[in-house]
Amino acid sequence: MTTVSPKKNYDQDKVNEISAKLMDNPEIAKLIGELSTSADDASDLVKGLLQASINAGLQAEMDAHLGYGHSDRKSKAQVETAQSSNHRNGSYTKTVGSAYGALDITMPRDRAGTFRPQMVPKGARRLTELD
Repeated sequence: MTTVSPKKNYDQDKVNEISAKLMDNPEIAKLIGELSTSADDASDLVKGLLQASINAGLQAEMDAHLGYGHSDRKSKAQVETAQSSNHRNGSYTKTVGSAYGALDITMPRDRAGTFRPQMVPKGARRLTELD
């Protein structure tokens, strides 16, 4: 049995807002201009943005799970004194399908094995919510 992320409704206003924010940043607007010279290039650009967004979201989920950021030693020391110590324990690459093709995402791990990502649930092979 294949696990699939839940599908949410499409929100055109939110898409327009994100598009405007991206184009307001001159560096991103320049990058989009350079990388999207054809339909295939534009699709690859969207695929790259999607992959980077998922990876950043998974790292943010791990930060929330552990109670401190990746290189935040001060917060890490405070959290570890208040509860049992749990640490990052590397990551592994997982390939999931999307409307833009296969994405190689980096799944973070914790030492205790208690991290359960919401963005890409364990066992998920297809990202329908992101299509």
